[in-house]
Amino acid sequence: MNLSDFMRKELVLIDLLSNKKEDIIKELICPIIKTGFTNSEETLYKAILDREALGSTAIGKGVAIPHAETTSVKEKIIVFGRSKKGIDFNAIDGKPVNLFFMIVSPRREISPHLKILARIFRFLKDKTFRDALMNAKSSGDIMELIAMEEKPSSERSNMNQERREHPRYPVNVGIELRLQNDSAKHLIGYYGYTKNISLGGVYVKIPGHKNMEYPMIKEKIELQIRIPVLDIQKYLELNGQIIWCSRKEEDYNIGIQFIPNDKEREVSLTRFVESIK
Repeated sequence: MNLSDFMRKELVLIDLLSNKKEDIIKELICPIIKTGFTNSEETLYKAILDREALGSTAIGKGVAIPHAETTSVKEKIIVFGRSKKGIDFNAIDGKPVNLFFMIVSPRREISPHLKILARIFRFLKDKTFRDALMNAKSSGDIMELIAMEEKPSSERSNMNQERREHPRYPVNVGIELRLQNDSAKHLIGYYGYTKNISLGGVYVKIPGHKNMEYPMIKEKIELQIRIPVLDIQKYLELNGQIIWCSRKEEDYNIGIQFIPNDKEREVSLTRFVESIK
């Protein structure tokens, strides 16, 4: 059971504006109303407030998980909200809350509900993950971060180790990936753009097309990477391996770990990363 199974980009709010607890709850409910997931704003609002009256759902470290069971919603959904300035939500540590995961369900399901809560607790214990959510630029980026965090522990370990060793920097440039098709004996090229880069690897999004598959994009595949530098005539050429990949709607999101080539290329990569800090 993944959080992303119950989330939608339209239910992700990256800039909450309210200053009070009750108003934040209303703001989090708004996308549920707009998307038609509820037939009664008043009933849903009351259900959330009634649960808060039993004790604050702010668990500390800038995180709150307001939740309720009510027949006014059609299915279980999770709304994500972020307040850059933070608000008083009666947190157990007395600190302002910045990150909200609102869970609403049409019926009481103890086991699934506890599993979702446990997963949120586990994810948000990690300061690196909390910081990534706070720094994400769009609702799509939030969804992608959560999908990455839901990868198997062995893959998360590799990604977290790479993140610790090499700081990531956001950058949006065109990129070409070249994969060897052994049967056709030629290189297949995919074009996308970078989301962030470090000395250890790069996060790439490849825009997809309806009903189009990319069979060569899968974990452990080695590839060549070409990133334009300075002008269209000049490229930074590297080798890498796909360490994770996921598909959201039509787009592919790929994490690539660089494979050391030679000192000259490593120096060029370092200069490129330094130039975008």
